[in-house]
Amino acid sequence: MTHAEQDFSEFATSYTKNAREIRATLTEEVRSALMVIDDELSDDPKNYAHRTVMLSDGMFIYKYPKPVIELTCKMDVDRKVIHVMHVVAPALVATKPLFISYSHQDKEWLSELRKWLKPLEKNDLIKIWDDREIMAGDRWAEEIRTSLSSAKAAVLLVTQDFLASDFISQQELPQLLQAAKSDGVEILWIAVSASTVEDTEISKFQAVNNPTEPLDGLSAPEQKKEFLQIYKKIKQVIEG
Repeated sequence: MTHAEQDFSEFATSYTKNAREIRATLTEEVRSALMVIDDELSDDPKNYAHRTVMLSDGMFIYKYPKPVIELTCKMDVDRKVIHVMHVVAPALVATKPLFISYSHQDKEWLSELRKWLKPLEKNDLIKIWDDREIMAGDRWAEEIRTSLSSAKAAVLLVTQDFLASDFISQQELPQLLQAAKSDGVEILWIAVSASTVEDTEISKFQAVNNPTEPLDGLSAPEQKKEFLQIYKKIKQVIEG
């Protein structure tokens, strides 16, 4: 009888010393997920065969989808105990905010960009932050500073409206430039429309599309192709 055919019902789970030490360092979210996993394993692992990779000598890897957790386990069939030998939780790598700066005149472009970045959000690689995250009564300057302090990158949707905004030029952009200098925040900018960006500090940073061919001058199919390339470049920066 193979491991997959054995009766796993009513198994107990036991963590080795190494696994317990790892578990103690996990976030509350991951520890809560481990409790769910314990219940699943003790109930009947055969119900979760799609999450299980069988190895040899009673060893198997159990993969939990969200938050992403992998448990290396050993089965004691006679005693009906599943020993958790090791825990790997890639989700411990903090999801980094992706700061997006834009003019409210260009909110349709923000919505389009967020649509293309959705896979990165779903995979917990980024948490998109823009000024819509600021609730009424919040201190906007402090909120922006807090977001930037932990951000991996900032994306600027550059149009002439963006450059002409007093709030952006006097408040938001100086903080972005300082974060790039002192905290290593990667500044990426997208040429949404023709503008005088070459006469600003922004031009010193990486454009993720061709500034001579801004998005609003492209056909709909060309825009989709360009957004795909923008997505890939942002993904590369985030993963890097």
